[in-house]
Amino acid sequence: MKEYYKKYLENNCSEEEFQHFVELFVKPDRKLVLDAQMKEHWKLTKAQETETPDLTDTLHKIHYEINNQEPRTSKTRKLVTYLTRVAAVLFIPLVIAFFFTLDKADIKTELQTVSTPLASKTYFVLPDGSEVWLNSGSTLSYPQKFDGKTRLVQLSGEAYFDVQKSEIPFEVETDNVKVNVLGTAFNVMSYSGTNPEVTLERGKVQLVSNSGEQQVLVPGEHAVINSANSTIQVQKVDTEIYSSWIDNKLIFRNESLKDVVERLERWYNISIEIDDDYISDKKLTATIEYESITEVMDLLEITLSLKYEYKKNERKLIIKPIK
Repeated sequence: MKEYYKKYLENNCSEEEFQHFVELFVKPDRKLVLDAQMKEHWKLTKAQETETPDLTDTLHKIHYEINNQEPRTSKTRKLVTYLTRVAAVLFIPLVIAFFFTLDKADIKTELQTVSTPLASKTYFVLPDGSEVWLNSGSTLSYPQKFDGKTRLVQLSGEAYFDVQKSEIPFEVETDNVKVNVLGTAFNVMSYSGTNPEVTLERGKVQLVSNSGEQQVLVPGEHAVINSANSTIQVQKVDTEIYSSWIDNKLIFRNESLKDVVERLERWYNISIEIDDDYISDKKLTATIEYESITEVMDLLEITLSLKYEYKKNERKLIIKPIK
């Protein structure tokens, strides 16, 4: 087994040797031997590693071997064999990566990452008890335990925070702005390619842009950070407009069709194209709650005198003016 393991790691297995290695790998009675060999190999090589190992070639080789083997056995045997191979594909690289991560655990605090796909959202609680609602197409990273001078989380996308009060400051970091708080409820939107926005419902927050400009928000204020020059603009708003998504509602108040479409694309995970720039600035006031995308588009047709068509193969809606 040791020889098979060595050849596997060196990417020097023949087809037959690879098959033997996979069979040995999934046998429960070989686990202790395998663990010992992996630890031995790790001790010999970790001193030379400076970054996470690239397992791409390994994965490609495993996939190639699996896709080119067609055992002539019964359907039941085929299923067992297939599942065994899938286990090998998923488990072998993960175990190797695990030992690498484990060795670096003392160097860097392990981060947890929560991501939501488009057309979905999620709710969870951070280690300090703070509550988070994560909107569609968003990612939040945070440590397993807040044990430093700040409770730092990193956001890409949109999230609503209800922060647990503490003497340790809570900080939300995005590409273009940092939000510092002690205990409060607020919404942060910072999708790629857009100007970040922060809306405060209660408490107090301090914003710090990349240029160093600072701004303190009080309840009912909404800030937009210019990504180009890092300036901050603040205005009084109805905060429900910006946080209603956590209650499954989208509220639009005199918003341009262009901005409406951007939110609808993330909300429904569908591509929407405005065919004519002339209609991009048309304004919409509406509240959407549990409506299907078809119902929303029908609403746009009526309220903005538009028409639309759906290209099924491209999963795309095209909005056009009525001529």
